[in-house]
Amino acid sequence: MHNGLREDAAEILKSAIEAVEPSVAVKRALAREKNTLQVGNRSYDLGKYQHIYVIAFGKASVPMAKAIEEILYDLPFQGVAITKYGSKTQLERIEVYEAAHPVPDENSLKAGQMIKEIVSKANQEDLVIFLISGGGSSLLALPRKDVSFKDFVKLHETLLLSGATIKEINTVRKHLSTLKGGGLAKMAYPAESISLVLSDVVGDPLDIVASGPTVPDSSTFEDFNDIVERYHITLLPSISRLLEDGLNGLVEETLKAGDHIFDLCYNKLIGTNCIALDAAAKKASDIGYNTLLLSSYITGESKEIAKVFAALGRNELLHGRPMSRPACILAGGEATVTVKNGGKGGRCQEMSLSFAIETQGLENLLFLAAGTDGIDGPTDAAGAFADGSSVKRASMRGMDAREMLDSHNSYVFFDSIDDLHKIGQTGTNVMDIYVLLVE
Repeated sequence: MHNGLREDAAEILKSAIEAVEPSVAVKRALAREKNTLQVGNRSYDLGKYQHIYVIAFGKASVPMAKAIEEILYDLPFQGVAITKYGSKTQLERIEVYEAAHPVPDENSLKAGQMIKEIVSKANQEDLVIFLISGGGSSLLALPRKDVSFKDFVKLHETLLLSGATIKEINTVRKHLSTLKGGGLAKMAYPAESISLVLSDVVGDPLDIVASGPTVPDSSTFEDFNDIVERYHITLLPSISRLLEDGLNGLVEETLKAGDHIFDLCYNKLIGTNCIALDAAAKKASDIGYNTLLLSSYITGESKEIAKVFAALGRNELLHGRPMSRPACILAGGEATVTVKNGGKGGRCQEMSLSFAIETQGLENLLFLAAGTDGIDGPTDAAGAFADGSSVKRASMRGMDAREMLDSHNSYVFFDSIDDLHKIGQTGTNVMDIYVLLVE
């Protein structure tokens, strides 16, 4: 592998991640002068509240909460942060709890119950600050009444393997949970609330990030049913009864636009894939690449998206288009993997493996697909580097690239040639970054 290109790609990704560091994003969004807190176009008199509650959940919850600790350093407040296992970080005043992602576990349930208890205490003399980031759907779980938690978990597992988009998965989650689809805003009412949101969803729709706990929901039980039918999902009894009751109007829908509850809830987007890509593009230009930023809306099957990047790479090598070399083509988004067989990997590693197959034998190009959270699927890698030599080098170690792709064993493939990109949990999460370099 070309070490110069590899080092450049790693630096470009690093710049992208640094631009959406959660504590920086929170401090960029908030301005405090004495007892006045400015958030976007709204001002809050912090001196008028009897209680201030800070509720953080998602992969970026700890650094977001740390920033709030620093901003509210001299005020009394109560707070909790729910994060993914392995953060190993404690805060001075905000309690940190760990739970599972991407499938909820008993700690996710305990976290949901704890948050409900805290938020439900708030009244019209209080302020609740929600800090929301990707992963919140799993880390904070509280099924609707009469839904078995075992059934709840099983459906999460099924959805994640089905090939459903994050929008579809979270549409189902919103209708399973008392906290999502505006549920937390309802619990906090009549207290005023502020929600600062770090987006991990293509297009940054607030009702999809962490399943939209503090915003109106446009989806319905009919949408839930359509998704179940589209992906041929067999529901377990307690969820089947919930869906049937929902379709018959016997169960309350998620909160909709126009509900008076949202008059007291202000939501602000503070970190996105676009911000990360802009920083990546600047870094690439600074180190000498002619840079093109394609899109932050990339979705679809990982192995198919890789073919597009492979075609762009070939075009650069043969024709010097769409820009002259050295070239850096950037994009972002979140792909999916439809798992047919068991294996170890993630959507970014699978994309890189498909790219390696499509470009085998080519020189002077490199591709890096990586998750900004530092975790690709259920692995300890953010993603993987791939180039025209990847398939040959792995073959020398007994790896058949197409067989590994078919069995979703991209982690094992790249581990064998030392091309996994391991950066540890970053504490942020704004989807994935794709870097194609051609010299």
